[in-house]
Amino acid sequence: MIWLLACAPKEVPPEPPRGVATVVEMQASEAASADRQAITDAVATTPVRPCFEALLARTPAAHGEVVVEFTVGTAGLVTESHAAFATLGDDEAAACVADAVRRVQFPPRGDELGVRYPFVLITDRTPPEVARALKARYGLLPERELDPSGDPRAPIPPGVVVVW
Repeated sequence: MIWLLACAPKEVPPEPPRGVATVVEMQASEAASADRQAITDAVATTPVRPCFEALLARTPAAHGEVVVEFTVGTAGLVTESHAAFATLGDDEAAACVADAVRRVQFPPRGDELGVRYPFVLITDRTPPEVARALKARYGLLPERELDPSGDPRAPIPPGVVVVW
């Protein structure tokens, strides 16, 4: 008797693009749109990818969000940063994202600014309805993907691949 054993090659997920996030709430009383854009531009450079990759190595189907609260000082340095809310199910990954934000350099400013900033961390393995709901929560769904009813649980159109 001859046994032939074969196994499928390990599926390698596609290389994810840089993280996607948006400012959802500024805690300064009169945050100008220039402040919002400067913060969005600076936080877009946050190296959160290693945090998510480390989590995916431990839990391949991981997904969720991390809302980081941080304070930008007058010199443009982050003086405080912590994960205020996370749905990743992994405190180490959430703390890693908050630590990554702590290392971001912002433009100097005249006063301190408090920010709440969400990071949506999903891959192509994330259930489509979950990915869609997370993106809808933070206004990251393009108009063409919105269901006329506005229900974020509506299935994603065929051919749309959502990656973090």
